Amino acid sequence: MRNYLFVPFALSLMLALPACAQSKLSTDQKQHLADAMQRRFTAADRDGDGMLTRDEAKAMPRISSHFDEIDTNHDDKVTPTEILAYFAAQRGRE
Repeated sequence: MRNYLFVPFALSLMLALPACAQSKLSTDQKQHLADAMQRRFTAADRDGDGMLTRDEAKAMPRISSHFDEIDTNHDDKVTPTEILAYFAAQRGRE
């Protein structure tokens, strides 16, 4: 299940990161950022269910500090999809 979630997550992340969208990063640099985010998410997801609980999210301070905003379905877990939607919305506000 983990690989199934992270392939689209990594690809979408390259488009969703505000830093990538507004800078002149190369494709390799964007891929490096997406890979790094994927590794951080995977490391934080201690139970391997493809979601972060509030406690697991503490390993990713930006996610943790905006947990309630990211958790749009209020199930006390954030998914890669919710994280991407949050960053995309933030990018749209800039």
